[in-house]
Amino acid sequence: MPWILHRHILAELLKVLVLTTIVIVVVIAFGAVIKPLSQNLLGPGGTLKYILLAMVPMLQYALPFAAGFAATLVTHRFASDNEIQAMVSSGLSYRTILLPHAVLGVALTVIMFVLVQTAIPRLLERMYVVITEDAAQVFVSTVRSGEAFRAGNFFISADRIGLDEAPGSGIHQRIRMEGVVAIEVNSAGQLETEFVAKAGSADLYMTESELLVKVAFKDATVLRPGDSAVAFLPLAEPMPTVIDRSWARSPNYFGAEELLRAVRDPGASAAVELTRTRMEAALSGAFAIDRLARQLEATGHATLVSTEASRTYVVRDAMVGGRGLIPLPPAKRLTVVESDASGVVREAVAKGASLVETQVTQGSTASDRLDLVLDAAEAHDPRASDERIVPWPPRVVALTVPALDPSAEPSLLERARAIASATVPPLSSHAKRAQGFVDEIAVVTRNVRDEALSHVFMRFAQPTGVFLLLLLGGVLAIWRRSSLPLTIYILAFLPGIVDVLLITSGQSIIKSHRLASGVAVMWAGNALLLAWVWFSWRRMARH
Repeated sequence: MPWILHRHILAELLKVLVLTTIVIVVVIAFGAVIKPLSQNLLGPGGTLKYILLAMVPMLQYALPFAAGFAATLVTHRFASDNEIQAMVSSGLSYRTILLPHAVLGVALTVIMFVLVQTAIPRLLERMYVVITEDAAQVFVSTVRSGEAFRAGNFFISADRIGLDEAPGSGIHQRIRMEGVVAIEVNSAGQLETEFVAKAGSADLYMTESELLVKVAFKDATVLRPGDSAVAFLPLAEPMPTVIDRSWARSPNYFGAEELLRAVRDPGASAAVELTRTRMEAALSGAFAIDRLARQLEATGHATLVSTEASRTYVVRDAMVGGRGLIPLPPAKRLTVVESDASGVVREAVAKGASLVETQVTQGSTASDRLDLVLDAAEAHDPRASDERIVPWPPRVVALTVPALDPSAEPSLLERARAIASATVPPLSSHAKRAQGFVDEIAVVTRNVRDEALSHVFMRFAQPTGVFLLLLLGGVLAIWRRSSLPLTIYILAFLPGIVDVLLITSGQSIIKSHRLASGVAVMWAGNALLLAWVWFSWRRMARH
């Protein structure tokens, strides 16, 4: 007998739950697409894809309230038809009657927990990618709406615009235009160049981090107000514009395993790595001088390599100081030995040396290069039989300082800390900047760890609310069976809203580095729901 009742109640709960969830998810998914649409971030094709992807992540908000609504509606019908009273009169306890609610609540909690740990983070990330991949559609839809599309410092509008098939050669998409007007502005927003053309095209090249827009105008009139110049060109090709599409994945997009790694080792996160890369580029010269200083201190000599000239320079009897290198006491002069593939070429002694920092950028990576300028250098060729003076270049350029033992090389952060504590020039001139990066990395690392922790606790607190709301809806429906179903649902809905707000607030508090108070606030909503379930159960049992 109980099994027949349980099966019937469970079937009714599932039917109402599925229908309610579908309605709420679709409504919320359409609401989620409003912001990117209002900012012209999605084209027609991207909009549908975005909505479909958003439906699963929206379950984390829709499922608790759909479960509460299903429990309220189904249980109220049984109670108002006196079926619950008949079950109690036949000897069934309220625990037995509400067992289907508990079983369904546990199942939904498990489903919700799996979703928030696996599928939802991936789909949230995919939603972001849809926006960045829909660049051509955004270009076309923006211009068709009568607005100018901005690509870097270019603003482009056209009378007619459409998409063409990509001709290959690495081109992601090609856009054709007719009746084109484009302006180029400088960093201050002032007009630099204006193009008015009969026709034009825009080729889009995409990488993981950048969108390159290469524009060409046919039969174009080019105006440069600053030079008071006007020219007519059969084909005008301004410099390509690069739009940064890179983004650092936040813990919101992490699966369970990646999230726990971020808690254990936040220093390995993309946000910290981005800051570390900026530090390496900004302090590349200082890092080279620091490596040079450590080699001189450890071995008494250091090696500088010129990859362009295929030459090696060994510095002896020197230490880092002054404008670069000074003689190591008791020596009065330092020595530099130049070698190539055949052996030693020449040897120079000098009162000191200046190290001029230069930065050579290859792609997105900055190389640490130094120029060596000897002070009052006297050079000779050791291969010659006499000690006659030979010329020495006034400036040896583009030198690197290779690590003697890469495995023993300190980490980038340790080297930055060493530079920050330097008191001797030339490294002392970089101390303040290095300390700024060290502090910034510490802040970013802490932010990543606390944000990851906030998601860990949230992904446990949020699924728990599904079970409590479903159980609360069933208990309230029996206790207040003489009230309207929607009136009963409001009594469950309002605490559910408070629960969501408290979970969100607790997450924000944890992100602001207050773990204990954040966890307390986050779970206060579930504690409130549990207390309301207990109170309603007592009133239900009494009446």
